[in-house]
Amino acid sequence: MAQRNNLERALGGKDPVVPDQGSPAATQTGGDTFSFVTPTAFVELPSQGRFYGEGHGLHNAETIEIRHMTAKEEDILTSEALLKKGVAVDRMIQSVLVDKTIKVTDLLVGDKNAIIIASRITGFGPHYETKITCPACTSTIDHSFNLEELDLVDQGELPENVTLLPNGNFEIHLSSIDFTVQVRLLTGLDETRWTAAKEKKKKLKLPDSNVTDQLKLILTNVGGFEDGDHIKQFIDAVPTTTSREIRSAYESVMPNIDLNQDFTCTECSYDGRIGVPLTADFFWPDD
Repeated sequence: MAQRNNLERALGGKDPVVPDQGSPAATQTGGDTFSFVTPTAFVELPSQGRFYGEGHGLHNAETIEIRHMTAKEEDILTSEALLKKGVAVDRMIQSVLVDKTIKVTDLLVGDKNAIIIASRITGFGPHYETKITCPACTSTIDHSFNLEELDLVDQGELPENVTLLPNGNFEIHLSSIDFTVQVRLLTGLDETRWTAAKEKKKKLKLPDSNVTDQLKLILTNVGGFEDGDHIKQFIDAVPTTTSREIRSAYESVMPNIDLNQDFTCTECSYDGRIGVPLTADFFWPDD
């Protein structure tokens, strides 16, 4: 069973921003006139650093240090040029990372998500006011999420049909067709490329291909073949049950942050879990 860690604990309790006077991020602002220190916070990584190579700054690192958001990051998040390019959030993350040798494009998606949530908490507080659509009655409801109550989910114990390889990838034995494939965890760069591809198809009014696009990104080996042609042939021919088996196994091993929280609809009294919507309200709350 996957180990779950409360994000509030990972950020150090009720006050998620803990100034560290000895930190390299504890920089003086404005020379002698404004000598206050920019506070930092340590964010627990869902991956615990297990899937980064030995030369990576996060190899076996359980946490990553980020600076408290400042006006500089607000400028980044409101930059029309960066928003148009779809890189505003990535630029903001890169700006708050204390260790500048770590690049947002190299972060595993789950670790990147944890940093996004933590940055939002340090910048605008843990309460996220937004509108959501009830899955039962489809009413639009004003709702408040407490981001400090989100859980980190690491891989925990691997399923019986999954093996962790020395290079950080995973081998999956597919019971539905008695076949073996290998998958890799996606990074921030993969996520950016995937999003860009979806936007391009949308502009060209082409049909969505989310399932095959994901498989193309995560599959690195099919039955011993690693070249793109064989992987594409496999994706085009694989039965739906097998495709779902691959994606289910991938989700079970991917360290991430659980964006689902309990929700009760005020219109129809529906009770259930609902995902935190990462809409424009997330980093651009109303004043």
